[in-house]
Amino acid sequence: MFYLVFTIPKESIHIMEDLPIGTSIYTFSTDGCKTINNAGTYRFVDSQKNSNDFFLIDPYTGRITTKKLIDRDDFCLRRMCSCSKCEIILEVLCVNMGKIFFNDLSIIIDDRNDHSPQFSKSSIIIDILENVPIGYLIPIDIAIDLDYGNNSIQGYTLLEDNSTNKILNAFQIEYTKKNDLLALRLIKILDRELYHSLEYIIQAYDGGQPQALISRLNIYINILDVNDMSPIFDRSEINVLLSESTSIGTFIARVHAFDGDAGLNGLIYYTIVSLDPPSNGTFILSKETGEIHLGKSLDYEKEKSYRIKIKAQDNGPQQVSIPAFAMIYIDIKDENDNYPLITPTFNDDRNSGVEHILNSSIITIRENLLNGTFLGHISISDLDSDNNGLVSWSLESNGSISIKELFNNEAFLMFTARIFDREEQSQYDIRLKAHDHGIQSLTSILNFTLIILDENDNAPIFDKEFYSINITETISIDTIILHFHATDADEENTLNSKIEYQLSNETIFSLNSSTGELRLIGKLDREEQSSYEFDIIASDHGQPQPLSSTVRCIINLIDINDNYPIFDLSEYVFEIPETWSNLSPIGHVHATDADENYGELTYKLVYNDMTMTNEWPFELTTNGTLYLKGASVDIDYERCSIYQFLILAIDNDDLNTSVPVTIHILNRNDFCPELINNSTALFFNIDLWFNNSNENFNQ
Repeated sequence: MFYLVFTIPKESIHIMEDLPIGTSIYTFSTDGCKTINNAGTYRFVDSQKNSNDFFLIDPYTGRITTKKLIDRDDFCLRRMCSCSKCEIILEVLCVNMGKIFFNDLSIIIDDRNDHSPQFSKSSIIIDILENVPIGYLIPIDIAIDLDYGNNSIQGYTLLEDNSTNKILNAFQIEYTKKNDLLALRLIKILDRELYHSLEYIIQAYDGGQPQALISRLNIYINILDVNDMSPIFDRSEINVLLSESTSIGTFIARVHAFDGDAGLNGLIYYTIVSLDPPSNGTFILSKETGEIHLGKSLDYEKEKSYRIKIKAQDNGPQQVSIPAFAMIYIDIKDENDNYPLITPTFNDDRNSGVEHILNSSIITIRENLLNGTFLGHISISDLDSDNNGLVSWSLESNGSISIKELFNNEAFLMFTARIFDREEQSQYDIRLKAHDHGIQSLTSILNFTLIILDENDNAPIFDKEFYSINITETISIDTIILHFHATDADEENTLNSKIEYQLSNETIFSLNSSTGELRLIGKLDREEQSSYEFDIIASDHGQPQPLSSTVRCIINLIDINDNYPIFDLSEYVFEIPETWSNLSPIGHVHATDADENYGELTYKLVYNDMTMTNEWPFELTTNGTLYLKGASVDIDYERCSIYQFLILAIDNDDLNTSVPVTIHILNRNDFCPELINNSTALFFNIDLWFNNSNENFNQ
């Protein structure tokens, strides 16, 4: 089957984060992918893509539902989408009736104001000298809001209790959103002798609608009268480029602050105030030296940068100095530590003749399917960036597969490149090799197998074009006469190649349907039937229609001398007058022999034992003509009026049969009356007189 590929324009939808699992968000209704009698099947192009794990697609309706809770803020932290616009692209294809449709769905996840600002502590105590100058800044740890955009922190307000504070509006709040710096700025001179503490509330608020969410931090400021010097960082910002392959324990950077005081008042210790994104233990800060070491393995594909705020505080006994803060910006450098990811999605459609064996890299396909049958698609990706994530690939299929590239060569469709004949080749081993373009290139290999399933497309073939044999008619019953054999090129040990033999018509032979042995089951008689001709049919058991072939068989019976000659008559009787001419034929005897090769007969006259041969008046030709001998022998009614003898019919294998022969000699008036004395008396026989007269009259 040849497939046509169509690309559908991208569509875009908005959904709110934290939708209940199973919520239907979209249904594909691709024109051409649904017909009255048939509906296509939908699937993700890359089922291993992280974002696809949060959605399910119904293969028959094209409906998209949520599979997991979608937390936009988590997506942002995991770099699965941009924090400013969290957009997920679902790449979906639909296969139907020789057509493939590509659909891109843009899902924009809108932020829900589901997080309120949160300070790390509910209250803090701050010690400050009474003589700090106007404009002095007290840094405050910012609140964290996991929401983004208008739902994130928009600002802070400073609240104070007029009844508690003896000096009002001594501080004002300052917030720089760009750097997330929050501080209290002194705007009035402090006097510990008039008041020794102040209380404030800092309120953080987001921009959520219809109701903003807030959080509060209680601040207690103690005013001290000890004069002290505060730590100062020599560098307030440090930028570091760090390879993701950096070993645990590696030195990363060092922060340093100095303090003009001596002793404990000048001894500085360092602490991490905040780490964005949060990652406990990833970086280890030495409290005494300010050295930062790597505490956990880095992964560029999970976090591409970090921002660390470090506080320097002296160790004076009253801790009255003002802490200093420095920012460490760490960018993670991508290394080629990810192999190309090859994700196959094989077609599994029994109706189209293609099946994928579950949990394997095997595709089965029926032979004789049309060229261009859809086999599935493969996506190729690499989590690294730049050249490390740029992938090239090659496919070795021995001419069995053709491809159509998609998405800038990041995926491709697979189709059959030929009409397969299992009898020519039953299996194709296919190799996909993908490598990135890193300095030290990494390579992934996918091996999968295309197995050609047998179709019943070959009829049995006999070893011979025809069978002919000569046998004797005396062969024993149940003797094996012939062994027919046919072969079937279809797959061995299957119904497609299982052969059954049968006779085309009933004969005195039986045929073993499994072995092809032909046996004699009746008595042969060549004189009744000299040969047998019939067809042998060899059929396979293939479905849906068995195939068969026919061969002609001729069995000739060899004649044996099993029949005696048979005369036409059981006795021959001839009559001849005694005046029969010498050498004239008297009559003819005839016999037949049913044997073909022994049917040439000769005839022999058997003399009467009482008669000398030279006195015997008759002779017989070899072809059975009986005649009177020559002049030397004569017949005489008065001497012998009847002759009886035998004639033999002899075949050329000396089998013979005799038949009695009788020859009657008819009397003739061949004697005159003779006077035997001189008597005057005359005697005559009146009867003889009349008989002679009648004979003379008849002549």
